[in-house]
Amino acid sequence: MTEKENEVIRIRIDKIRNLTDEGQGGGNQWLEAGALALTTLHDTVGGSHPLTTVLETSLKAKDWNGALAASRAVVTLFEQGSLKSPRLAIAHEIEGDLLDIAKAQTQAAENNKDPNQKQLQLAIAAFLTGASLEDSLRRLCDSRNILYDPQRTTISKLQSALFQPSKQIELISSSENKQITAWGDTRNKADHGKFGEITYAEVLTMVIGVRAFIDKHLA
Repeated sequence: MTEKENEVIRIRIDKIRNLTDEGQGGGNQWLEAGALALTTLHDTVGGSHPLTTVLETSLKAKDWNGALAASRAVVTLFEQGSLKSPRLAIAHEIEGDLLDIAKAQTQAAENNKDPNQKQLQLAIAAFLTGASLEDSLRRLCDSRNILYDPQRTTISKLQSALFQPSKQIELISSSENKQITAWGDTRNKADHGKFGEITYAEVLTMVIGVRAFIDKHLA
């Protein structure tokens, strides 16, 4: 999650903590706490988490004590750092493996005396890094329920879905959006066989930058 999203969740948790404090009591407070706890689960670990069923059942049955206990459990999970999407965590590892290969290709290119082989290695690194970025953008859209055309999942299309200021959708920042455009251009050079236009510096910057982006958004 981004820092902004983390702050939203933190404010929500503080509210739940307040509503379920020992000094509080009654159905209205616990109903609100349960509703906030449900949205917190959906926005972090997803609706399949076991506590989701407990909360939904308790709220439907007007079991305020059950809702109270489950809401407090959500606060505890947050404090332990456990409210993270398992899908994004797995994706983080997958993309990390691709980036490790891309980094190795970049390092090999740095010391390669054969100019043709060097450009091929840089192109491979750019292609793999671009593929990792594209997949991470798609997973980010999926995790945030952002609509996109599944038949057109290019980097540019996905970043356009994630950054729509006119619709108040800014899951990536303006600076990240510009950087992704530059990375997409480098990946396109590799895709279209323009190996001679790819430089070591831009590929190295791309590998480092995409890894930082993924660490931030898929952690």
